[in-house]
Amino acid sequence: MIRNWHCTATMSETEWRLLITLPDLPSAQSLAQVLSDDGIVARVMSDASVLGQAAPSRIYVDATHLYRARWFMAQRQFTDEELDYLATGKLGSAETPE
Repeated sequence: MIRNWHCTATMSETEWRLLITLPDLPSAQSLAQVLSDDGIVARVMSDASVLGQAAPSRIYVDATHLYRARWFMAQRQFTDEELDYLATGKLGSAETPE
Protein backbone atom coordinates (compact mmCIF):
# COMPACT_ATOMS: atom_id res chain seq x y z
CA MET A 1 0.00 0.00 0.00
CA ILE A 2 1.33 3.42 -0.94
CA ARG A 3 1.05 5.84 1.97
CA ASN A 4 0.63 9.54 1.44
CA TRP A 5 1.71 11.80 4.22
CA HIS A 6 1.58 15.38 5.29
CA CYS A 7 4.81 17.08 4.28
CA THR A 8 5.95 20.20 6.10
CA ALA A 9 9.46 20.38 4.67
CA THR A 10 10.47 21.45 1.21
CA MET A 11 10.41 18.96 -1.64
CA SER A 12 12.76 18.74 -4.56
CA GLU A 13 11.25 20.20 -7.74
CA THR A 14 12.87 17.44 -9.74
CA GLU A 15 10.87 14.79 -7.90
CA TRP A 16 7.48 16.40 -7.12
CA ARG A 17 5.06 18.52 -9.12
CA LEU A 18 2.12 20.58 -7.89
CA LEU A 19 -1.16 19.04 -8.99
CA ILE A 20 -3.78 21.14 -7.23
CA THR A 21 -4.34 23.52 -4.33
CA LEU A 22 -7.38 22.96 -2.13
CA PRO A 23 -8.89 25.25 0.54
CA ASP A 24 -8.23 23.00 3.52
CA LEU A 25 -6.16 20.09 4.79
CA PRO A 26 -8.94 17.46 5.17
CA SER A 27 -10.00 17.93 1.53
CA ALA A 28 -6.42 17.65 0.34
CA GLN A 29 -5.78 14.53 2.41
CA SER A 30 -8.97 12.93 1.11
CA LEU A 31 -8.09 13.60 -2.52
CA ALA A 32 -4.53 12.43 -1.96
CA GLN A 33 -5.94 9.15 -0.64
CA VAL A 34 -8.13 8.75 -3.75
CA LEU A 35 -5.08 9.37 -5.95
CA SER A 36 -3.06 6.91 -3.89
CA ASP A 37 -5.79 4.29 -4.23
CA ASP A 38 -5.41 4.69 -8.00
CA GLY A 39 -1.65 4.12 -7.74
CA ILE A 40 -0.62 7.77 -8.01
CA VAL A 41 1.99 8.72 -5.42
CA ALA A 42 0.85 11.95 -3.72
CA ARG A 43 1.97 14.19 -0.86
CA VAL A 44 0.09 16.93 0.92
CA MET A 45 1.69 20.17 2.00
CA SER A 46 -0.25 22.72 4.04
CA ASP A 47 0.31 26.16 5.49
CA ALA A 48 -1.83 25.22 8.50
CA SER A 49 0.14 25.38 11.73
CA VAL A 50 -2.46 23.45 13.74
CA LEU A 51 -4.94 20.73 12.85
CA GLY A 52 -8.29 22.20 11.89
CA GLN A 53 -6.90 25.56 10.83
CA ALA A 54 -8.34 26.70 7.52
CA ALA A 55 -5.37 27.18 5.24
CA PRO A 56 -4.62 26.29 1.62
CA SER A 57 -3.20 22.82 1.14
CA ARG A 58 -1.33 21.64 -1.92
CA ILE A 59 -1.18 18.17 -3.40
CA TYR A 60 2.08 17.23 -5.06
CA VAL A 61 2.53 14.11 -7.14
CA ASP A 62 5.61 12.21 -8.14
CA ALA A 63 6.93 13.85 -11.31
CA THR A 64 6.61 10.57 -13.20
CA HIS A 65 2.87 10.47 -12.34
CA LEU A 66 1.99 14.08 -13.19
CA TYR A 67 0.34 13.47 -16.57
CA ARG A 68 -1.56 10.47 -15.24
CA ALA A 69 -2.74 12.49 -12.23
CA ARG A 70 -3.90 15.36 -14.46
CA TRP A 71 -5.75 12.91 -16.68
CA PHE A 72 -7.33 11.29 -13.59
CA MET A 73 -8.49 14.68 -12.33
CA ALA A 74 -9.91 15.65 -15.73
CA GLN A 75 -11.81 12.35 -16.04
CA ARG A 76 -13.08 12.15 -12.49
CA GLN A 77 -16.14 14.15 -11.47
CA PHE A 78 -16.94 13.71 -7.79
CA THR A 79 -20.55 13.83 -6.59
CA ASP A 80 -21.43 15.89 -3.53
CA GLU A 81 -22.00 12.65 -1.62
CA GLU A 82 -18.52 11.38 -2.55
CA LEU A 83 -16.92 14.65 -1.50
CA ASP A 84 -18.79 14.54 1.83
CA TYR A 85 -17.68 10.95 2.38
CA LEU A 86 -14.06 11.76 1.52
CA ALA A 87 -14.06 14.73 3.88
CA THR A 88 -15.83 13.07 6.81
CA GLY A 89 -15.50 9.33 6.30
CA LYS A 90 -19.24 9.00 6.94
CA LEU A 91 -21.98 8.05 4.53
CA GLY A 92 -24.66 10.71 4.37
CA SER A 93 -28.34 10.15 3.99
CA ALA A 94 -30.82 12.39 2.23
CA GLU A 95 -33.64 10.88 4.31
CA THR A 96 -34.40 12.04 7.82
CA PRO A 97 -35.51 9.50 10.40
CA GLU A 98 -39.18 9.70 11.43
